[in-house]
Amino acid sequence: MVQTEDTATTAEGWREVFERGRLVPPPSHTVRLAAESHLAQSHGFQLSLSRLTAAQPPQSLEMPEAEQDLTYQLRATLYDQNHQHFFGKTWKSSPQKMKNTKISFNEVLYFHTSLRLPSTVVVVELVLLSPRPDSSQQALGRGFTVLELFTNRPEAQAADGNRRLNLHHGSPRVLLHPQLKDTADYRSLLKTIDGTHLDCVVKKHPALVSMMHLLPENVLVSGDENIPWARSFSNRRCSAEASAAQDASLHPEQTDHLPPAVPREV
Repeated sequence: MVQTEDTATTAEGWREVFERGRLVPPPSHTVRLAAESHLAQSHGFQLSLSRLTAAQPPQSLEMPEAEQDLTYQLRATLYDQNHQHFFGKTWKSSPQKMKNTKISFNEVLYFHTSLRLPSTVVVVELVLLSPRPDSSQQALGRGFTVLELFTNRPEAQAADGNRRLNLHHGSPRVLLHPQLKDTADYRSLLKTIDGTHLDCVVKKHPALVSMMHLLPENVLVSGDENIPWARSFSNRRCSAEASAAQDASLHPEQTDHLPPAVPREV
């Protein structure tokens, strides 16, 4: 017979698994619009979040702890501007310390989506983490930015290249305000944090095609994140002599034992 405390532990474990695997679907109207625009095929993309630069360290009266205990985290979520709807799943970076007003994250994310419309963007939030006495962490938003992925061209290709994104004051929840609905230039209504920006790179990633069936659509994952049932992918370019032997490592195979990695090279 299961003891009460064991039952509670099991319930907490299942709740954690559920929350970790829960995905918020995109707006059905956006899915239909993408299909009508002949964008039903999902494409792979790579997003590199390199460094955040601030004019001065973000201050917080709510968190007077010593500076050495403070770390910073990036959180990224897909967002539909037309319907003011966050979807997919929020990705969180590993905590990093600020050094001389700079935070090096050096995170590489991968995702695939068929919603290649100008309204599909990535919202990135900067979060300040501070330890609590019970060893948990308190999280406080210190600003956010919006990364536009696609252009207004009919083919809606990814807008590849280096980006320097200004951070705005407040929480990403401000994007849900009715005043921002149907607003083309929403940035004019947001207050920019002076001297604070995030350097990143976004580009198409065709190598992701080989494992799209293992990765849910509209889910951001890091390059070293475990994906169930996939083998490790080689991220080295093969020499002419070794290419035949290593071709097999460029294609996913089902397995119950090996932790996978996202293919980094085409």
